[in-house]
Amino acid sequence: MKRFIKYTFLALIIVATLGLSGCTKQGQQRQRKQKFQVVSLDRVSGSIGEGWNITLTVANNTASNMRITAASAFVRHNGRKIGRMTLDGEVLLPRRRCSQVEVPLRLTLANPLGALALLNKLRKGDFSDVAIDYSITISAFASHRIFEQENVSLEQLAQQFNFGLKK
Repeated sequence: MKRFIKYTFLALIIVATLGLSGCTKQGQQRQRKQKFQVVSLDRVSGSIGEGWNITLTVANNTASNMRITAASAFVRHNGRKIGRMTLDGEVLLPRRRCSQVEVPLRLTLANPLGALALLNKLRKGDFSDVAIDYSITISAFASHRIFEQENVSLEQLAQQFNFGLKK
C-alpha cells in the first residue's frame, strides 16, 4: 500500500510538472499560440543513398490531426539549382499537441560541389542567398490542401516556421 501511494504521488508530481511546462524552447517566453509551429530541429540522420530522417518537434494547435501526404522542394543557391528534396512517406501531426515527428526525405543532387558549399553555409546558420520552390499536400479530415510557393528565401521560411537564425 505504501508503495502504491508513493508511486501515485510521484505520478501526480510528474503530471503537474508536465502540465506546467509548455512546448517552447528554454528561455523563450510563451506568446500567443500559433496554429502550427516548428519548435526545434532535434536530429538529422541518414545518407544520400538511403535517404534522410529529420526529427522535428512541432506544435499542432489545431482541432484535427494533420497528415503531410506529399512534399517536394527545389533548393537553389545564388540562382543555381542545387538539388531536389521529396517526402519519402507520410508524416502525422497529432492535434492539440507538441510532439516529435520523423520526416523521411530523399535528396537528389544536381550540383554536388554546390551542395557542399551550401551545406557548410547552412551549418553555420547562414541562410542568405538560398531560395526554395516548394509544394506540400496536407490532409485533415476529408479535405486536402496544397501549399505551393516559388522563390522563397530560406531565411524568410525559417522565420515563418520559427527556426532560430544565427547572426
